[in-house]
Amino acid sequence: MTVEDFDRVLAPPGDFDQPPPPSAALLETVGGMKPVRTRTRFGAFALVALVGLCWPVAALGHLPLRRDLTALPTWWVITAAALWATSFVLSLSAALVPRRGDVLPAPGRASRVSVAAMAAVLLFALVATAQAPGLSVRPEDLHWSLLHACVHCIGFVFEISAVFLLIGLLALRRRVPMGGSRVGMALGAAGGAMGGLVLHFICPIAGTAHVVLAHVGGMVLAAAAGALLLSGILRR
Repeated sequence: MTVEDFDRVLAPPGDFDQPPPPSAALLETVGGMKPVRTRTRFGAFALVALVGLCWPVAALGHLPLRRDLTALPTWWVITAAALWATSFVLSLSAALVPRRGDVLPAPGRASRVSVAAMAAVLLFALVATAQAPGLSVRPEDLHWSLLHACVHCIGFVFEISAVFLLIGLLALRRRVPMGGSRVGMALGAAGGAMGGLVLHFICPIAGTAHVVLAHVGGMVLAAAAGALLLSGILRR
């Protein structure tokens, strides 16, 4: 190595060749860049709730209310409705709303909230089911067996919860890399709770066995369906 080569290697940075100027295409691309719109914590919750509520509202507007509704204790009607509605809101928010500072929903919180919601409505149905003698209906009054009546109401719960599951799964795509089954369970429980809320006002069968097996059971089955569905989608 000559003295000139050695001096060139040790030359200060300013003595190196200047980089070529950026191309026009690069400048145009950089100039057209815009800030990325970040997700809001409650955006998915609001979307799923608004779209999913269309069918329950339509059902309550077109289907006849149970004939014993005005004869039942007012406190019981309000308390049961509030419990179903609270279970819906808490389960849906646990499935879709991240905790403050987080980006994704927390699967552990989703499973705990949904299980607590299902346990609460089950306990209430077991200890506080109300009937109005002469107005409340039994399955045999409709010439149905208990099984037939339960299948009928469970099917209705699935019709309600299917909308929440579909819209919720679309909102959750690419957002639940792990713990998908637990988030899906909370999403299904929310749809099942909304189905139970609608049945609270339109189902004429007030027996404890029917409410537990069909209304609460429908919520549990919807939660299981949500867990299996979201878990299967994520595996694919």
